[in-house]
Amino acid sequence: MGNTLLVMKKIVNAIRWFFSNHTCVFWLGMAIVLLATTLEVVRGRNTNYFDYQDSTRMFWEGLSPYNLEYAQAHSIYFLYSPVFSVIFAPIFLSPWWLGPYLWNIGNYSLFSLAIQKLPHQFDKYKHWIFLFLFSVILQTVFCYQHNIIVAYIYIFAFILLERGKGFWAVFLIMLSATTKVYGVAELAILLCYPKMWRNFGYAILCGAFFLLLPAINTSFDNPFMLYQEMFDMIASHHSDSDFVGILFARGLKPFLLPNYRIVQVILFILLGIAFFVRYKRWHQLEFRVQALAVLTGFMILFSDCPETHTYIIAFPFYAMAFWLRQERNWIDWTLFWSLVVNFCILPTDVLCPVWLHEYIHETFWLDVYTYFLCWLRIIWWAVGPEEKVLIPKKAMTVLLALLIPMAIQAQNNKTFKVKGVSFKMVYVEGGSFSMGAFPNDKEADADEVRHQVRLNSFYMGETEVTQALWEAVMPKNRSKNKSPQHPVEYVTYDMCKEFISRLNSMSGLHFRLPSEAEWEYAARGGNKSKGYLYSGSNNIAEVANYLKDPNHAAHQPVAQLKPNELGLYDMSGNVWEWCEDWYRKTPQSKPSSNFYVIRGGAYDCDPKYCRVSNRFMYDQRRRFRHVGFRLALSARE
Repeated sequence: MGNTLLVMKKIVNAIRWFFSNHTCVFWLGMAIVLLATTLEVVRGRNTNYFDYQDSTRMFWEGLSPYNLEYAQAHSIYFLYSPVFSVIFAPIFLSPWWLGPYLWNIGNYSLFSLAIQKLPHQFDKYKHWIFLFLFSVILQTVFCYQHNIIVAYIYIFAFILLERGKGFWAVFLIMLSATTKVYGVAELAILLCYPKMWRNFGYAILCGAFFLLLPAINTSFDNPFMLYQEMFDMIASHHSDSDFVGILFARGLKPFLLPNYRIVQVILFILLGIAFFVRYKRWHQLEFRVQALAVLTGFMILFSDCPETHTYIIAFPFYAMAFWLRQERNWIDWTLFWSLVVNFCILPTDVLCPVWLHEYIHETFWLDVYTYFLCWLRIIWWAVGPEEKVLIPKKAMTVLLALLIPMAIQAQNNKTFKVKGVSFKMVYVEGGSFSMGAFPNDKEADADEVRHQVRLNSFYMGETEVTQALWEAVMPKNRSKNKSPQHPVEYVTYDMCKEFISRLNSMSGLHFRLPSEAEWEYAARGGNKSKGYLYSGSNNIAEVANYLKDPNHAAHQPVAQLKPNELGLYDMSGNVWEWCEDWYRKTPQSKPSSNFYVIRGGAYDCDPKYCRVSNRFMYDQRRRFRHVGFRLALSARE
């Protein structure tokens, strides 16, 4: 027993020594970078690198990488300026096997060098800052992300400004700004340094130099038109995905996201006022670091498209501000270690299963809320009172008690994209309900037997499957009334199953048809049901495209009418929807061997058939222009 404890102690001491030695940690990271790059190159999964490479080749061959038709057809949106295609051409035009290594090894090494070159005030903390960022750096490198370049350029520019080398600092800032717009924000910190106007003059000159660089490619009659095409592409690149920012956080999203521009402008003005109010602190290194931490944090947290890897731009300055702080209390250490868990451990596949990380993020949003609190803490450090103010633990407990319920208020809806076509799956929380006709429903048929059903949580398609989505997956659209945003129709049960099989192969998920019980539960509004006769209302005209005029009966584009309590459209009317189940006359009856269930009614149906409890059977081999379907997905996906 004693020998075992001694061996364990030696192992622990060896691990502690290894991770406290910067050289050991650096070369461990380098080995991981080489291994990860090799795996991605061999498997052909370095897709971001392929995007950079293809766009650069197109540029040098005289083809615009901002061609919207090409982008939409291949779901490749190149969001970097033509300057990017000039500066990084040596890497992307190198041999196919060499370029990924140059990109990843170069970025990892330059980021490490940036940390090591920090001002002497950080000498005691450089290794711990690098160790804190270690996992985040590797996550970013593994995905071939450009944001690591933005991050280390920010750091190098800060270092040069601290050394009084304004021109080279501004040169780097404008290099970053003219390749991806995130970089331009660092110009604000020039206010804190001597020779401010001269530095802004450098910014204009350097910006002009970089913006003129694409003119060296004589293949274009007017290379400056590429900038207009780039802005058009950026404007057309929309996603309904829930990004990893405070605007999308559970509990805050309904209030912040619809007004995100107003939120951004108001916060920017308030931060600007606070910055100028504390102008007497501009000469302090600690304040300048805190200002950069606040600036980069605002840029990421309140962006309308932040992703996990984007946080690498903000984290270095948070870590610098944290370690430079002379006194760190229990609040600071709690937030620091929460950040380590949520951004360094949970997103790392070898340390945490993917499903667990996704569940924690999508259910609680602890990562975003944790960093949001860290960001608020830095604001307090930067612009709060000079004297020490004690914050009682009770106050922090109350704050967390207010924030955590907002974080767990709702499970994510999910948005997916297939070949540029987006579709949303709405989360339906499980529960028990009485399936079948309402007791006083005089139009109920004999097969609408009332009985209790209990369901697990699942996802239901926000709309019926559209023709646009069908065409993104299937080789041919056989719908009779063709239009991209109309529901696909004239499909048999087996055609729907083939579509789902292909979609699952493309997405790696397990989409399916809803069970009949899931369909009715969702149509009623799930646990938010208000007991409506039709899906979302007792007034059928509000929620359903049904038979009003036999001479003008046709299905309409999806999501044109009021949704039901869950946000699902057209569960009543428009087109009938296939369900997974064989038809049964009653819950105890033997299932049919030829007929499946269809639900919801259609554009050519009387209101009776659009009721949430109405059931119908349909031959699996038949198809008609009023029959379509919608997707379902288990909640564990």
